[in-house]
Amino acid sequence: MENALEKWDVAPDAGAKKDVNVERWLGRHEALDLVARTCSAADIRCLKEIRDEKKYLDVAPNWDRFCNQELGSSRKKVDTMIRRLDEFGPAYFELASLTHVSPEEFRLLPRGSSDNTIDVDGESVPIAPENRDKLKAAVTAARHSRRTEAAKKTFRDVLQACETAVEQLENPPANPDMDERFDLVAIMLRMLKASEGLGAAPNKAR
Repeated sequence: MENALEKWDVAPDAGAKKDVNVERWLGRHEALDLVARTCSAADIRCLKEIRDEKKYLDVAPNWDRFCNQELGSSRKKVDTMIRRLDEFGPAYFELASLTHVSPEEFRLLPRGSSDNTIDVDGESVPIAPENRDKLKAAVTAARHSRRTEAAKKTFRDVLQACETAVEQLENPPANPDMDERFDLVAIMLRMLKASEGLGAAPNKAR
């Protein structure tokens, strides 16, 4: 038990109060492959606590600087991984380390009888290295299903998705914090650029 506590500097019980020592944690994590989605859920849980409780102030003036200088990544990438932990739980990161499943594919996977299992042909398969082949087959099937559904979509479906997004912005489930507002602006700029690429820039509207 002492080794586990020392490794993460947090209590193993996710429901218990955690206490991350930022400098010690960083000393054990010289590199985190956030892009490849191979970070453990424990890593992301620690980063969530560091961000939410502003423990990054021990080593950096703000969250953005902490991500860039201490993690070698952007704030956006780190926040994305934290959102995935909030949405999917640890199972996503465990499966991603074995199959490199994407978030979109993970949403399509039928869950098994417990949080750490995937339903494969009616069998609840635990997310574990010994089941890698079965899990890869399930992800491949989800990937094929996603591509098939994407091939059926029309541009009207894209417009409907945009309309749905606007409705959600008009009636958000909660007020966005500063980081979320920055992310919203970045998404809006990407949408504008994509629209211009389709010849649908606002200044060209009829």
